[in-house]
Amino acid sequence: MKDSIRRVTAAFLVAFIAVAARLAYVGVVRAPSLSAHPRNPRVTAARREIVRGSIFLSGGEPVARDVAPGGPRLYVGPLSLAHLVGYEDARYGVAGLEASYNSELLGLDGRSWLESFVRSVFSAGHGHARGNDIVLTIDLEVQQAAERAMAGRRGAAVALDPRTGAVLAMVSNPGFSPSQISSAWERLVEDEASPLFNRATLGLYPPGSAVKPMIAAIALSSGAVSVDETFRCEGAIRVGTRAGDDREISCPGGKAHGNVNLSSALAYSCNVAFAQIGWRVGGEKLYNGLRSFHFGAALPFDVPTAAGVITVADAGLDRATVAQISIGQGTLLASPLEMACAVGAIGNGGVMRRPYVVREVRDPDGAVLRRTPSVILCVPVPAEEAGLVKDMMVGAVARGTARAAGLPGVRVAGKTGTAQNPHGAPHAWFVGFAPADDPRCAVAVVLENGGSGGAVSAPVAREILRAALRAASR
Repeated sequence: MKDSIRRVTAAFLVAFIAVAARLAYVGVVRAPSLSAHPRNPRVTAARREIVRGSIFLSGGEPVARDVAPGGPRLYVGPLSLAHLVGYEDARYGVAGLEASYNSELLGLDGRSWLESFVRSVFSAGHGHARGNDIVLTIDLEVQQAAERAMAGRRGAAVALDPRTGAVLAMVSNPGFSPSQISSAWERLVEDEASPLFNRATLGLYPPGSAVKPMIAAIALSSGAVSVDETFRCEGAIRVGTRAGDDREISCPGGKAHGNVNLSSALAYSCNVAFAQIGWRVGGEKLYNGLRSFHFGAALPFDVPTAAGVITVADAGLDRATVAQISIGQGTLLASPLEMACAVGAIGNGGVMRRPYVVREVRDPDGAVLRRTPSVILCVPVPAEEAGLVKDMMVGAVARGTARAAGLPGVRVAGKTGTAQNPHGAPHAWFVGFAPADDPRCAVAVVLENGGSGGAVSAPVAREILRAALRAASR
């Protein structure tokens, strides 16, 4: 009998501890996020009395603000910011930065609504609680240049400062008007072009030859190849390993490049050479190298990002898979933000900075509550190898497939990509940075079913880089 009582008592004790731990977790750890969650009825009620904080660009230009306590929300500035800034709507909720920074904008980050109300009355001098403002790293001139260059094209563009990770511009096409989200909702969700979808952070595409700078850096840092080695290109190469498997990789138009070193292979985007380079590196090292560039994992960012896809490890040393990955095809998928960060690491001496777009959070009086620091995300390759690849990319703009990205008097480093896909014409890519020797801007552009990266995406990137360099000189 005593044993039974002890067992029951022990069971009740364990259950009590579990419940107490859960309550402590919800009440202490999760309390700030739950108290400001958009679906919290108390937040909904409080919202009617709160002047939601404003969103500003880096130069102080407002892009989102409340017209009156409780809304409606007024969105101004470039429409191309819609996916990033997002929307706040009584019926359809919040998205983008309006969602990610909902608690800050409501002034509920870590405080109760009553605390925020009292603080607002005594610090801001009015009777309505006011949320905090957020200031972005987006530069208006660069954003407008990206918007103009991308006009009428489906795809995405991302520009960032590789030295810090600060995002300077972000465009996803097609877009929408946040101010009209309520009246246009049905049309937007039924549109086959998915205008609500943020292609810049969530869109996953085969990068095609735009990934070759990263492949070259991996090959050099692994010691698998040297700068002076040459590879024979006769226009195509067989990648199948079994009898009767005639799969092959070819260069555009079947062009035979002859004997090419790594620099020429990058400049002229020789697929045959890069297939051989991938084989030399091997499947496991290739996979690990791409993972070191953060491919295959979601980037930490201020709005949701998609984890890219890379499955070369599952295929072991399969020649065909390794060859496809080495030219940016097959099972490799990446977002424009991922590609901008990766190429930015090449320009930044092998150091990848964590991307961010919210520079700081300010209280209603303008005092800075929190400033986003520049943080090293990873170091995928040593500085020496990054420098070698940078020079190769300069060659691609000076004499290779990326000539359309050139700017007078500026050393631009870049690489084009024409990524095959099973759903139509190839996706057109460009990645690069400028000035090559001290980059102020790294850019990634993808145009869905756009065709040739050199003919289509490189000119778009050129205009974004031009605007970014002007902005950097202000």
